[in-house]
Amino acid sequence: MYDLPSVHYTLSMPEPSTHYFQVEILFSDLQHPAIQAQGYLDLRMPVWIPGSYMIREYARHIDSLSAFVDDLPVSVKKIRKNAWRIPVGTAGQLRVTYQLYANELTVRTNFLDSEHGYANGAATFAYAEEFRNEPATLTIRPYEGWNTVSVALPAIKMHTYLAANYDILADSPIEIGNHTEWTFEACGIPHRVAMVGEYATISESKLLSDYIRICEAAATVVNRPHPCREYLFIVHHTAQNGSGGLEHLSSTTLHTHRNTYANEAAYGHFLGLVAHEYFHLWNVKRIRPVELGPFNYEEENYTRQLWVAEGFTSLFDNHILRRAKISSVEKYLEDVATDFNYVQNTPGAQVQSLADASFDAWIKYYRQTENSVNSQVSYYVKGAAVSTLLNLKIIHETAGEKSLDDVLRLLYDEYYLRLNRGFSEEELQATVEQVAGKSLKTFFESAIYGTESLDFQHYLNYAGCRLITDPGDGGFLGAVFAPGKPVISAVLRDSPAWQAGLNAFDEITAIDDTGISDIPRHLETREPGERLRLEIRRAGRVLVAEVELIPSPMVRWRIVRADTITPAQETVFRKWVWA
Repeated sequence: MYDLPSVHYTLSMPEPSTHYFQVEILFSDLQHPAIQAQGYLDLRMPVWIPGSYMIREYARHIDSLSAFVDDLPVSVKKIRKNAWRIPVGTAGQLRVTYQLYANELTVRTNFLDSEHGYANGAATFAYAEEFRNEPATLTIRPYEGWNTVSVALPAIKMHTYLAANYDILADSPIEIGNHTEWTFEACGIPHRVAMVGEYATISESKLLSDYIRICEAAATVVNRPHPCREYLFIVHHTAQNGSGGLEHLSSTTLHTHRNTYANEAAYGHFLGLVAHEYFHLWNVKRIRPVELGPFNYEEENYTRQLWVAEGFTSLFDNHILRRAKISSVEKYLEDVATDFNYVQNTPGAQVQSLADASFDAWIKYYRQTENSVNSQVSYYVKGAAVSTLLNLKIIHETAGEKSLDDVLRLLYDEYYLRLNRGFSEEELQATVEQVAGKSLKTFFESAIYGTESLDFQHYLNYAGCRLITDPGDGGFLGAVFAPGKPVISAVLRDSPAWQAGLNAFDEITAIDDTGISDIPRHLETREPGERLRLEIRRAGRVLVAEVELIPSPMVRWRIVRADTITPAQETVFRKWVWA
């Protein structure tokens, strides 16, 4: 046996306006047999971050990597795009330093400027495979005048933290600056909210009250003792529209617009994001497909079960708001109908299965093109829609005694607590069937591995609900337009625009010899069967195309209660919508 080497990381930011972090790694004991036998250590940088399934090449941000063996400089040889070989011989310790450029503020990347710093572990810290399971300490040296560090790692002393292994370090985002931390207790553990940047005024008590309701409602799904020692929300308030989040073992980072709290609809959407990312601490971080951990940080980690990871979670983010009494029954049904409408109106749903969408996330989901709507489907949204059908099926088959909650509880108990591993596709299906009490082979073959249309009404019948269709407006062209511009961003498969040869990036300059700036609104005034003469500018040329509008094939469904409801349907409905 040998004494395991210790590892210490230091993160500094002496000139934040340059956007450069400085990273130092000290391996203080190099007596690992493999290192002694080969005489070198390979330092590696992750190429992706767990939770965001795309190769991101974090090594491209590293500059000026240097190594010192027993305080003497040694030559470093880069052997792969993300790996450096360092000769160590029989030395006692190795110190590695590098600069890390950080000027991309997303939940997957790093950022540093004169106001604050944000670092994702996987995008920041290199590692050696031999020491990956070793405990490591991290010292953060904030820029002068910055007083607050937010990270979900236990503190050893001021700004020094302990990570049980590299995976924990890589999964612990860090916010450094002068931001405010708001605190609350939920589920028996302390929670912190790092409020970063400027944001519209909101009462601290109001916001934290909603956080508490969400956290405690989320915990009712798995209904086991909370697995975290504490939990951290890092919330970036930005000037950019849009929002997003990334889950971690004991924390999450959320991005939202700085005016979110001043707009009721935007605030409701934000609370859904909070619920989504918080629920990931169970589903994905502990209840997970077997392929998602332990991670291979150097290449793709393929799984056909991202529809479980994100689809189940997307179902429950709306359901958690309903359980927390933040969302009404009517709003919940509206959200479910939105998922159904997406599936029905996306041509790619007839091309790509949920399992394939999960597997191909690495090359497709995060690299959307103008043809993505025709060739792929979101494992988030269709995953949520299919999970809703699965939930209704389970509730129906068990006469309201069981639901998808029970599937997650069984997965948590068996694979996380007892076996300490993820589950395979076969094990997931077997677990669902165990809870439902019957074979669901046909359901999985069609809804998960197939691309045929889903019979949403069949499953809604279990709950005494029906779909009604709101009429479309005007004639249908089948072109999607860039917001506020007469420029086509996508053409739907087999639509009139598709048949007429219209392309993405075409600019429609006139319809029937009249200049039109708001094409979608103009089409609402035209009727199916009308023929239009379109003048198009494409790559500097002016072209003419004629199209005949058709009735819109796009559904606009709403879910309502049936006129007559049986006691069995009422039981299913109340269980489903948490009534």
